[in-house]
Amino acid sequence: MIRIATVEGEQQQNDGKHWTIDISIDSNPVASSSKKLPNFHQGSARSLFHSKGKDNEGIIVGTTTIIGGGIIWCKRMNDVLDLIVVTTTSVLLYSINNGQMTKTQVVVLDDNAASFWYESQSKTLVVGSYTGNLPRNLRESISEGVISSENMGRGNASSSTVSFPIAVMAMKTLFFKGDSPTFQTLPTFAVGTLREKTIEDNGETSSQQARQDSDNFTIDDRSDVEENIIFPTEISLFNLYGSIYCVEIGSLGNGHGIGLTELDSDSSCIRVRQHKIENLSMNAESVSVGAIDNLLCIISRNDKVTHFIDVADIFSDDRRVPRESIEVRELVEGDMSIYDEKISFLAPSYFLNTNDQGLLYQVGISLPLIVKSAPPTACIIPFLLRRNAPKDTIRRFIMERFSALIEARDLVSLKQWIGVITRQYARNERAANWDYESTISLLSKSSLVGFDRTADVDKMSTVGEVMLPDSSCVETLTQTEMLQMILLPHAMIGVKEASSEKLRLVSSLSVHYLIELERLFLIPCVALEMLVITLLLKAGEIDELASFLSARQTQRTITRRRRQLDLPTTNRLYSEYPGAAAFGETLFLVATNSETKPPSPIKSQLISLGTIILMECGATSIAVKCLLNAGQVNDAIAICSKRSKGHKEADEVKGIGSQAKDFFRVAAITAKGQTESDRCKSFYHLHCFLKQYDPTCFSLDKRKVKVHRIGEKSAFRKDISTVVVEQSVLAHEIRFPDELFSSPYCRKLRSMFGYAESVKL
Repeated sequence: MIRIATVEGEQQQNDGKHWTIDISIDSNPVASSSKKLPNFHQGSARSLFHSKGKDNEGIIVGTTTIIGGGIIWCKRMNDVLDLIVVTTTSVLLYSINNGQMTKTQVVVLDDNAASFWYESQSKTLVVGSYTGNLPRNLRESISEGVISSENMGRGNASSSTVSFPIAVMAMKTLFFKGDSPTFQTLPTFAVGTLREKTIEDNGETSSQQARQDSDNFTIDDRSDVEENIIFPTEISLFNLYGSIYCVEIGSLGNGHGIGLTELDSDSSCIRVRQHKIENLSMNAESVSVGAIDNLLCIISRNDKVTHFIDVADIFSDDRRVPRESIEVRELVEGDMSIYDEKISFLAPSYFLNTNDQGLLYQVGISLPLIVKSAPPTACIIPFLLRRNAPKDTIRRFIMERFSALIEARDLVSLKQWIGVITRQYARNERAANWDYESTISLLSKSSLVGFDRTADVDKMSTVGEVMLPDSSCVETLTQTEMLQMILLPHAMIGVKEASSEKLRLVSSLSVHYLIELERLFLIPCVALEMLVITLLLKAGEIDELASFLSARQTQRTITRRRRQLDLPTTNRLYSEYPGAAAFGETLFLVATNSETKPPSPIKSQLISLGTIILMECGATSIAVKCLLNAGQVNDAIAICSKRSKGHKEADEVKGIGSQAKDFFRVAAITAKGQTESDRCKSFYHLHCFLKQYDPTCFSLDKRKVKVHRIGEKSAFRKDISTVVVEQSVLAHEIRFPDELFSSPYCRKLRSMFGYAESVKL
């Protein structure tokens, strides 16, 4: 019998609502008073009219009872209260709304319920009923005496047999919605099906009566059945990462397994995984199961060990993710052991000290202890990112584990880790979008140009302050974090120590990371691509670098051609990369910097790729400026000649800073390494270009100039005089390299460019 009363205001009122439900007679609530019960006696009008029919569905009068603890209250929106009553034959749902209590739903169970489990946060109810585990024809043969139940599964007298459980537990799932009295069900699943037991066949090992009555097996028959039948105490229900999991301990042979069943209400399906733990005594008396920080916690008192299982890894389809539990045996010295007989574990995350005052502790995980207990080669990076701990702490652990493998030169494990990280990264589109913008600031650092070799660089120090993504990306290790925390620090250490071995290792790791990203159709950020180029160059992998740069240009050409023909392609042009223009400029920096000193073929490839990227991004003026700084005057002239037909673009190039004097200066520097014949050709080509590019540079202009005057009395005495000279604007701005040409050619070229004759006073 259930009695319900409402209390109005702060004090109990005599006119408060009262209801009474007597499950043994009637499942409907009856309005009552606090002092008098309604008449439920046999023969009363109420029992006569309500003992049968649909109103009493799911109730067997005189048999149905409420399971212990089977009264659950839920609150819905608009202050509506739901009452869930779990009985041996059904689940009854009631609602209290506007002072009225009504029965809203009845879920009739196929078999008598033995126990139930409820998860309050998700309002999930799972009801378990024992059912037979033998085929129907086999059960009939046993009951008719055709097959002896004692000889089931037995061989000769000296052989061992495998005994399967004669009864399992059928689990019915109900998801209660938060805004309506309705519920959602999932397909019924069974637990306890794989609890086979290997025994020596030397006598009676089971009860014939228990086998024959397996369909009506109840929890009270525990003493008459085999040990491999599941009991309710071996089942738990937890909310992990927002999903509901039914956990069975001792699910596999000899009781060493953990059975995990994910109850997915969104997909209306269940997913089952079996996890085996060797050398662990799995029984309800010695093992406790809890949930701490979304981790399944298996505490074995007999073995004095705690196992932590991450269900996200167990249910992952990536085989590179470790599925082994993390075994923790250490305890802080001086603290009372959690395996002490006076300490009781209360699910999901409490310990009760029954000694003295009976203190209750809520516990959490020690992340440093778990990380220390995990195998060094196990990829627990996703596991760490899912933890509810400060992000700086998690990043430090990730750096430590990566650094340990890099120091051990374990490239195989590192590549496996990279594969796991990139696959998880591919599932988070927001992380990729955040990455493309944030990594632009790392371009200059990725070039390793201007790096101070005397600076204090440590493998546990990040390159700059780590830029953490927003909350939607925290469970993903982004490209920015990989660069700042792992690749760049170790690359800088390799440069500082001049360790070619370490540089080759980091370059191999960086190349593999880039390939894994592209294999999943992701765009490597420009900083990562720049680091790959720099590391290959500094590690002396010239052939690999040449192939890499050639492949980049070929890929770009194919993509551009397919776009022109309107053919589908998953590749992108560089113009679609955030920070592509800055990447092109950095390529020029690496090609021309005295620190890197790339071989001539590599230098040409870097300049060519940088030019292509800048032109593709529409940064013509920057491309011309970079080419001139690199001494590639002919290439700069070629670009400007193509663009000069569009006057607007030509004016833009000149306005940015690529003036006629810049071309002339670079041509003069380049001419120093040429023969006189080539010099004359080069200056003639330059003259033709400047006449078209900037005709105003040849306009005559009178300006005061300073000239050297040789004194009449002393050949070594020099005076500076200011005179007015009429010559071209270009001649006023830059000196002509007279020393590079013989007298006839010098006079001719000076005249062509509008230089006045030398003034000798």
